[in-house]
Amino acid sequence: MKKIALIIADLDLGGGQRVAINLAEAFAKRHQVTLIIFCDDEIHYQPSANLVHLHCPEKQGIPAKVYNVFKRATKLHQHFKQQQYDHIFSFMETANFPVAMASREAVVSVHCNPRKLLSFFEKLLVRLTYHRAKKVIAVSDDVADILREDYGLTRVARIYNPVNLDEIAKQTETPYQHPKPYMVALGRLNEVKRFDLLIEAYANSKAQQHCDLILIGDGEMRPSLEQQITQLDLIDKVHLIGVKMNPYPYLAGAEFLVLSSRTEAFPMVLVEALATKCPVIATDCPTGPREIVKQGKNGLLVENENTNAITDAIDQLYFDQALQNAMRSNALASIQHLSSDEIIKEWLEI
Repeated sequence: MKKIALIIADLDLGGGQRVAINLAEAFAKRHQVTLIIFCDDEIHYQPSANLVHLHCPEKQGIPAKVYNVFKRATKLHQHFKQQQYDHIFSFMETANFPVAMASREAVVSVHCNPRKLLSFFEKLLVRLTYHRAKKVIAVSDDVADILREDYGLTRVARIYNPVNLDEIAKQTETPYQHPKPYMVALGRLNEVKRFDLLIEAYANSKAQQHCDLILIGDGEMRPSLEQQITQLDLIDKVHLIGVKMNPYPYLAGAEFLVLSSRTEAFPMVLVEALATKCPVIATDCPTGPREIVKQGKNGLLVENENTNAITDAIDQLYFDQALQNAMRSNALASIQHLSSDEIIKEWLEI
């Protein structure tokens, strides 16, 4: 039995948090697992692993952020020295920076596109800290290439994010019932996800006469999206239903899921949709979708930030029921290699 520490800033609702929880639960079947967090004000997951709070919440402003990185690193170093873990794994930059400073035996993981989404300050910290890590895990091949090319990192490995297929199956036993057929999109309502593009594409589609659009999530763009929906006279067809702790019944009941992002890393929403046998449409954005979507087999990949391409894909998949059914049949098998039991083997072999 190994002694394993997993570090993430918080347990808020997010893709990185779900990945950390999935890994913690999978490791805990055979090993002693401790999940370490810095912020405990937004805990949306209750892991079975031992939970340690370091009480170092996020700070605003560069000087405060720098101080906080050192404060977190100091607390982590003391904790690691005390506990003597066999494996130390961290998730996302807010945890990676102090963890890499606290231990040279740590493995840090990158869950965003470091070329597109990191600030100047974060890019500087990547250069200053990641070379200290035992290994840097990228969640897609493209992210791994960026880390090597842009940051000169050599100890980089690609490990895909895991999905808990058994847990999703349990939570999908009763699909969501909607008065009409519907397509679904899921994620934070921000500029990166380009839900404005999706709504425009949906408005231009023939499918919108027969099929609703349900958006799951919340965020700063909600008011502008609501305004767009009103202006396009889609109030009765496009539904913003907020955050759902269990989104899987909505995925299982949908005709298909649409991902309209302009950038990703390894979009778990595609994997989770396929786990419910829901076909997907995704923009071919950097990075990740092309490593998940098998064109014409489990979904459709379209040109990034192209409204017409999304509209065409929506109409193609909605009106071609034979294609949609074939994709449903292929969905689960196409992500079997991402099951938690398979992925944890790769982590433990590092």
